[in-house]
Amino acid sequence: MKKEAESLIEKEHGTNPKISRYWIQRYDLFSKYDQGIEMDEEGWYSVTPEEIAIKQAERCRGKVVIDCFSGVGGNTIQFAKVCSSVIAIDIDPMKIALAMNNAKVYGVANRIDFVTGDFMQLAPSLKGDVLFLSPPWGGPTYSKVESYKLDMLLPRDGYSLFQTALSITPNIIMFLPKNIDLAQLEELACLSSPPLTLELIPRISISRRIESNPALSSRTIRGVERVDSLTHESHNMTRSMKLKKRSRLKKEVKSTIEKDNGRRHKITKYWIQRYDLFSRYDQGIEMDEEGWYSVTPEEIAIKQAQRYRGKVVIDCFSGVGGNTIQFAKVCSSVVAIDIDPVKVELAMNNAMVYGVANRVDFVIGDFIQLAPSLKGDVVFLSPPWGGPMYRDFESYNLDMLQPRDGYSLFQIAQSITPNIIMFLPRNVDLAQVEELAWLSSPPLNLEFVTKK
Repeated sequence: MKKEAESLIEKEHGTNPKISRYWIQRYDLFSKYDQGIEMDEEGWYSVTPEEIAIKQAERCRGKVVIDCFSGVGGNTIQFAKVCSSVIAIDIDPMKIALAMNNAKVYGVANRIDFVTGDFMQLAPSLKGDVLFLSPPWGGPTYSKVESYKLDMLLPRDGYSLFQTALSITPNIIMFLPKNIDLAQLEELACLSSPPLTLELIPRISISRRIESNPALSSRTIRGVERVDSLTHESHNMTRSMKLKKRSRLKKEVKSTIEKDNGRRHKITKYWIQRYDLFSRYDQGIEMDEEGWYSVTPEEIAIKQAQRYRGKVVIDCFSGVGGNTIQFAKVCSSVVAIDIDPVKVELAMNNAMVYGVANRVDFVIGDFIQLAPSLKGDVVFLSPPWGGPMYRDFESYNLDMLQPRDGYSLFQIAQSITPNIIMFLPRNVDLAQVEELAWLSSPPLNLEFVTKK
């Protein structure tokens, strides 16, 4: 494994000589590097050294942490070791895939909810105790600037990022260059209402860090980590590299689908209805086997979406994206969640076919675990019904739903919003559905919309 890894890096050195100086410090970046760690070019010069990541994580022990620019997972992994839960966000799906792999190497992947999306757009739907900001610094050239300004950060200036973070929690950690303009940081604190306490932690004394201000409350966990060696590079990886990696991932997904289709012959009866499922099927729509019998027919998805025009919708079991796409056409924004990364990749592809991918935040994670960190106007619940055999029952009971019974799912959804759509089989026990409404406090208005 080690020889293969070294061979790969040597090959990369042929076209990316900038990696060489980071390669010799690979064990400072990930102590388990030889056990299967994977990185893209940008990861080599943007990941937080492990010693620093450990120190940052210790300050947030037991908290719910949102890592807003997670990259290949250096900080995310250390947060997951000691924190209550971690939400890891990155706009690049390849970085999310790499972070998931690296978290598995450290045995903490099951403690992280991975989110493919833009932090700035996701912010209104996020909740957490601590927010960790480690945005791109613009590349190694940052060190040549005498005084690094907050407007040099990417993709937005430091003031915008900080204000957005404040809308989620007052507990903010910003990981910034050692030559940062400290006057600007103080300005950030003073512009807040009420003014925030600012704590600076230089890397040079990270093992004997500056003692916290005695007046610092227990709920104030903020600091500025300053580094003097490994640096952040711009998130602007070359387009050709991104397309090459995305193409590789899509090939892997297609291979999985072809293998499934080779083993199973249940798809045929759904194939003849493919244009009812996706009117743009011939333009590049992709599905796995389960998608064929679980995706919502497009006509129904359109009707469901029209009822919530202009709202923020959370699609909790998005699958291959049938409902997600229609919500994205007319709603303010959509958070599409699925626990299966292959389905999220398929949903992203299908949303691109319909030209709405930029209006959707795709989340790889378990809705039930994610629920405490979600905010939205409408929750759409279309959980698995247990396969086509649901039709064999005279009366379909809510405890047949997966991964949890309908009562549990409904109660979890209510913790987010009272506006809930449940997409259920036509043979569902209506008495049980009415019971859901009456069990709520106050009782909810229940509306049945049946497919003609």
